[in-house]
Amino acid sequence: MIPKEQIEEIRARCNIVDVVGAYLPELRRRGSTHKCNCPFHKEKTPSFTVNDARQIFHCFGCGAGGDVFKFVMDYEKVDFVTAVNILAEKTGVEIVYEGGKPENSGNKDVLFKLHTDAATFYHRMLLDSPECEEARRYLEERDLPLEIIKDWQIGCAPQGWEELRTRARKKGYSDEQMEAAGLVVPSDRGGKTSYYDRFRGRIMFPICDQMGRVIGFSGRIMNKAEKTAKYVNSPETLLFKKNRVLFAFDKARKPIVESRQAIVVEGQIDAIRCHQAGLSNVVASQGTALTENHAKMIKRYADEVVLVLDADAAGVKAALSSSEIFIANELSVRVVTLPENEDPDSLIKNQGKEVLLKLVEEAPGALDFLIDAFQRSENIKTEAGRMRVVKAVLNLIRHCPSASRRDPMIHAAADRLNISPLALSQDLRRTKPQQRPVKKDEEKENAIVPQKTYPRQETALLELLVHYYHDVHPLVHDFLPPEHLTDPTCRKLVDVLMLDPPETLTEAFHEFDEATQKVISQVQVEESRTIDEEGSAADLAQRYILLFWKRALEREQQTLARSTDISNEERFKETTRIRHDLHALSKGWNDAKPMLEARLHKDVEF
Repeated sequence: MIPKEQIEEIRARCNIVDVVGAYLPELRRRGSTHKCNCPFHKEKTPSFTVNDARQIFHCFGCGAGGDVFKFVMDYEKVDFVTAVNILAEKTGVEIVYEGGKPENSGNKDVLFKLHTDAATFYHRMLLDSPECEEARRYLEERDLPLEIIKDWQIGCAPQGWEELRTRARKKGYSDEQMEAAGLVVPSDRGGKTSYYDRFRGRIMFPICDQMGRVIGFSGRIMNKAEKTAKYVNSPETLLFKKNRVLFAFDKARKPIVESRQAIVVEGQIDAIRCHQAGLSNVVASQGTALTENHAKMIKRYADEVVLVLDADAAGVKAALSSSEIFIANELSVRVVTLPENEDPDSLIKNQGKEVLLKLVEEAPGALDFLIDAFQRSENIKTEAGRMRVVKAVLNLIRHCPSASRRDPMIHAAADRLNISPLALSQDLRRTKPQQRPVKKDEEKENAIVPQKTYPRQETALLELLVHYYHDVHPLVHDFLPPEHLTDPTCRKLVDVLMLDPPETLTEAFHEFDEATQKVISQVQVEESRTIDEEGSAADLAQRYILLFWKRALEREQQTLARSTDISNEERFKETTRIRHDLHALSKGWNDAKPMLEARLHKDVEF
């Protein structure tokens, strides 16, 4: 376990606005808080709020919320211990575990450590092992010098079947952990399970997450004569989700933020070459199709995407498909057409980076690229060819969610195709889009779970207790029995605040269940908006106390009416008393206070 004192030291060194702002550059101050669009669900109006004073965040759209550790957990999709480690690394706090490091716990910490050790092993093999001479020769032929190899920690997986496995087992890792990391593959022979290295005889490119931690590998075959895949990537694991990872994003993130532009190429060496040439806002798709999650990832940091894909038919198709996804996520898209038989790596080596820079500068928008591509493959002078082009154009424009952006696209397309903008607009409204199929995991991921609602007056009372504790606490403590609150979560938090100050909610945040955490983040971020309109915090607290008493007495009245085990005389007496007390409540605090004191002193049930 991580000592509580160290967790609090890390918390004290982290400003939640700075941490969230590093992930979400669009976070801006608005009044006493900071706001931006929520990273955890789709929205057009910012409801994601960060409170600097309380060091807490909350989204009023989807209900996500918590402290700085919870944000890292939700954003990075990691457990609490991993989130603490991430922030410890950022703040320079060295964690000393109680009972030793959790090397055998099976959580993400182990997988991160295992990948780090594997990357170190592969890198050392490339630099020193005679078995990797062919890999060194290949990299030399590709003009990748030693400093680049070290900077990107490029490695080599030797030909043996258990080279990595043997060394990892000596370091204390189990076969099950290595399998969970995707580094070994199980094999059943004679009813007995054995394991062998997934990567053999390949040049190894470590794949990192946004924090620069190794989470997977891409291995390139060295021997072209071997009949096997040119590239083999890590399988999907707890750490590695291919639809969430772009190669070199950890190195490119800051330059992307500064330029508000991301350049996307296909291969690792293409990306490495671009960075070597000074194009540091470049990431690579690693040959996999770009997805909605990739678009969301880039959208957090950039306004524009420039696609630099191969000039062959597959590259054109991929560019058009990717353009739809990026446009749907409100990113401006331009597409570079490379010279025939060239990729970014060869182009920079043969003609210099200036040529690629010029192509990026002059790259047409996705719409013009689409029309140009169809003009090369279709005879648009024929009616059938023209129909196919118009259909493709309409489908691309329809992916754009912004009407103000669609209008210029319609006019530009109409001008290129010699069609009136009105006719194109009418066809756009009439025809349905060609929607790409949504995978089940994407559907599940993008679905918003309905947020549980809590009684507004009860959360409002909690807001008052959090923000005006010294004014409100005595009133609630002396005049409001917790059982008068109907929601168990709100009642539990009022109980806590009767004993301890609001700081306790933040310090013990991760000891509460998830539902309670959401309420804590909500009431800490949101300061009651009715105070200025309706008087002081104490006045407002008194009104809520009277309201909760009124509801409690009405419930008592209903129970009394249904009761069969009391006499009519007793029923009349109690009903009269309740009516009298409800009348006192209706007259305001000063008239109700003596009645409340009498009830609280006499009635144990209250």
